[in-house]
Formats: sequence, C-alpha cells, structure tokens
Amino acid sequence: MNEDKFDSKMKELFNDDSIPSIVKNRINDTYDMIESESKRRRKFFPFSISKGLRAALIGGGLVALSTVGVIASQGFQLFDSEGDVVMELTEPPYDIRAWDAENAEAYKEKVEPGEALVSYRVSDYPEKIFTVYRQPRLFSDHQEYKNSINHGYAPSETLPFGLTFTEGKITVDAEESQFKPAESELYAKARYSEEEVLSKIVKVKEKKDQIVAVTHYKNEKFDVFIRSSSKVELYEKMPLDDGELVISKTKINHHDEAFHLKQETGAFPYQSILWIKEYDGEKLMYEVLTYALDKVTKEQLIEIAESVNG
Repeated sequence: MNEDKFDSKMKELFNDDSIPSIVKNRINDTYDMIESESKRRRKFFPFSISKGLRAALIGGGLVALSTVGVIASQGFQLFDSEGDVVMELTEPPYDIRAWDAENAEAYKEKVEPGEALVSYRVSDYPEKIFTVYRQPRLFSDHQEYKNSINHGYAPSETLPFGLTFTEGKITVDAEESQFKPAESELYAKARYSEEEVLSKIVKVKEKKDQIVAVTHYKNEKFDVFIRSSSKVELYEKMPLDDGELVISKTKINHHDEAFHLKQETGAFPYQSILWIKEYDGEKLMYEVLTYALDKVTKEQLIEIAESVNG
C-alpha cells in the first residue's frame, strides 16, 4: 500500500463511530497540527514526517497522547508533583536562528570577556535577525568557581564514574540595547554585501546577574557538562531548533520528571538530561550533557543527574 492510501486509510479508521466524538476531535486536531507543522520551514518535530509516518503516529500513539496531554501543539511538557507544568519544549518562533557553530568556532578566540560578537546573516535581509555571542568568565580553580556562582547550585569536585572538575564558565547578563548600534551598522551593509555573514566585535557593559553556569567534568573516557541557571524564565518555555532530535521523558530520583534529549547527527551530536528543580522557593534549571554518544548511556546520564539533583 503506498503512503497516500495508507495515510487515508488510517484517518478513515479513526472516523469510526465507535470512537467518542471528543476523542475524534482531538485526533483530528492533532493530525491537522502535524500536517501544518510538517510544512513549516522551521518545524518542531525531530524528524521529517512522511505521510506514512504521520498516519502511523496517529495509529500508534496520538490517541493516548491527545487524551492525556503529553504532547500538545506547543510542545513537550514536564510536570511537578502537584500536576503543574514546570517546563515546556516549544517550536522556535520563525525569527529565531540557531548560532552557526562554525562561525562561533572561527570567532570565539577573538572575543574577550567583556566583549560581544554581533553577527548578521546577509541571506536574512531584510529581516532584522541578529546573533550575539559573548565569551563567558572562565574558572580553573574549583573553589573560586564554586564561590562565584550566585544561584543555589554548589558544584562538587567529583561526580560518579570517576568524573572530576576541569573548569567552570559563567555567563553574566548584559543590556541588549547596547548592541543596537552594531546591529544597525551591519544591517546597512547587508543590503549590498556579497558576504555570507557580517560580524563586528563590540565592548559590553555587563550586569551582575548571571544567566548560566557550565561546569566541565571529565574522566579517562568521556566529558560531561553540567549547565545550571536560576533564570528559569528563559527555560520554562524553551525553544529547540529543528533537526534530528529525539525527545523523551524520564525520571530522576524516582519522582522528578526530566527530558532526555538525543541528537545523533549534525555538527555536534549530543545527548542530555534536562529538568527544573525547586529548592527552598528557588527554581533552578539543570542540564547534564555529553557529546560522547558511544561511551555514555542514558542510564549513566541519569545517575549523574541524580547526583546533581540531590
């Protein structure tokens, strides 16, 4: 049976009178959402959804998903013990662009702490979509780094599997308005430029507020990065760019919901455990991430996450 016939057959199956109308409506809404999302230029779904696969999704899972709300048109959600949504992975708005990793690698050695690289892709003209890259503050001394973090996470010097502290990085906040002159300059040049990307390094006046801390651990076989932040408003509705990203839900310490993210293709394949935790009224975002897909299992990542989660 070809994909078109299979696709139609599956829709006909779920129009059967034996299925309650409210469920059929949710199925049809979900189906229509998949149809529209698959046509968007920057789609949320972590794979290219063929017609046959869309039908298989409806036949195999979206009846349950539509009724219990694990996946909605706005993305994947995590819930706390009270049933409240604490985190949601959403489709990026059309004007969000992922930072070009190759450009970052090419320029990051030129960007000093207290500076920013403002970048504009000429192909985006006339849309005003800019990328700002800043170097974080780097710490090699564990105690100094630990004392410098101003949110509730106190990174230990060691983690399971013989992982030991290597370095820490803290990115502090900066007022976005100070990048406007550079953005205007790049935008004016882009109209007639034949370059692919226009960039400019500018001085930055940083705030005291910290956006995120990234703690690097390693052993003889692999590296692990612990990302932590008290700026949970940046992550409660966290946009993820399209790509071959597989998203599933898991639990850490047997009760806290978390996302398991895995991307096996692209410039930087990775897998991670991502969640939000509340301690004494303070919410913290955590991510345990590794690029060593062939050396670290999901179960090992969960064990590391549990040691961080407490």
